[in-house]
Amino acid sequence: MNKTLRFLRSHQSDVSLVMMFAVGVIGLSSQNQLPVMPGAEMWILAKNLATRGAFANPFSALATGPTAVNPPLYPLILAGLMKVFRVPGIIYVASVLCAIIANAFTAALLPRASMIFSSDSVPGVFASLLWLGAMQSIPGWDTNLTIAGILLFCILTAPGPLAERNAMTRAVLGGTIAGLLFLLNPSSILIIVPWIGFLLLKSGRHRSTAIKQAALVLGLLLTFGMGWAIRNYFALGALVTRTNLGVTLYASNNDCAQSSLIRDELNNCYQTHHPNASLAEVEELHRLGEIQYDRTRTADAEAWVRSHGARFAHLTLTRIKEFWFPATENIPATIQFANAFSVPHYSQIWAHQQNRIARVMWLITALSLPGLILMARRREAVTLYILAVSAIYPLMYYVVVSDMRYRYPILWLSLLPAGYFLREIAEGRIFSFYRSSSPEQ
Repeated sequence: MNKTLRFLRSHQSDVSLVMMFAVGVIGLSSQNQLPVMPGAEMWILAKNLATRGAFANPFSALATGPTAVNPPLYPLILAGLMKVFRVPGIIYVASVLCAIIANAFTAALLPRASMIFSSDSVPGVFASLLWLGAMQSIPGWDTNLTIAGILLFCILTAPGPLAERNAMTRAVLGGTIAGLLFLLNPSSILIIVPWIGFLLLKSGRHRSTAIKQAALVLGLLLTFGMGWAIRNYFALGALVTRTNLGVTLYASNNDCAQSSLIRDELNNCYQTHHPNASLAEVEELHRLGEIQYDRTRTADAEAWVRSHGARFAHLTLTRIKEFWFPATENIPATIQFANAFSVPHYSQIWAHQQNRIARVMWLITALSLPGLILMARRREAVTLYILAVSAIYPLMYYVVVSDMRYRYPILWLSLLPAGYFLREIAEGRIFSFYRSSSPEQ
């Protein structure tokens, strides 16, 4: 085994290429077995951008005007694909290929991130192997691009042998990527800002350079964010970056709410509370305007939480568990709403696939816990960063319906400690380490 690990360390680039190839094969194979349907809002926005040049009308039931329900970058990318390829089938294939390529870059970047985290690429190789089982193509959302972008940002801004020589160039590139990530997924700021803080703490004798880099990165990030907020001020009347918090809270916390998105959809609860599927809700949004509607639904959700404290606590605790150990779902053959209707067979296949991925995520989470303990005991500096982001980032997702898509942007922060633990097992050091750490010793 030690010979194998030495080979992996000395052939990092080759290993990354093999991982990228494996991602491509698995991604294309899974699409052949079960094509993924694109998400509604992003594709509707992209179509409006491509045909009318307007970032507006994200809901199919009714035209509601300019919007900030979703961030702008991924619909812009999809709109670009629509402009270039024009044929719906080819546009879909192109979006899937973009997702697969992003997954491939994630697999290739994990060993490089591992070098930064623990000065060894092997934990990243094991992380890449686990990623092969956990990844999926999600062409309807920004997820795949966000994961690869965050990894690239962290690698690019990390200190290295040439840190002093090209510090400002890397800061400009890092700040640009950070700004684009914010426009892709605003929640990524909860991963980016702690990373900048970690780099400042770790900078040592390069503190003055690190401060300049951090200021430049944050300045560019703020510029991108403010540019989007100013657009929303003129289009919607408020300096905001997104307007979906209220409706998401409202659709997730009510009398019929379930813990997960799929279960909420299976009992028709989500559809009756969200403008995507409720004509009454989208008409109310149109009447009030997007900003006021978001504020009203936030107040409605808060009122429900205050009057249903025990139910909200139960939902929240379940969602905390499902964020780290995603729920497995059973989709029945027949669903009864106003009328009974049969569920297409491909939905059953899709649920089976999702449950398999959920179990891989369970494994990753379980392996990451002893990995983090080992990293903490060995004073791996990055442990503090992993713990900080793992504590902060999920908070917003603990109070809304759970969905595996929400976990992906920080899944790599579980993959690397899991890989760290697997490396210890492969090298046969794990049991001797715990023996030497026991109180009896």
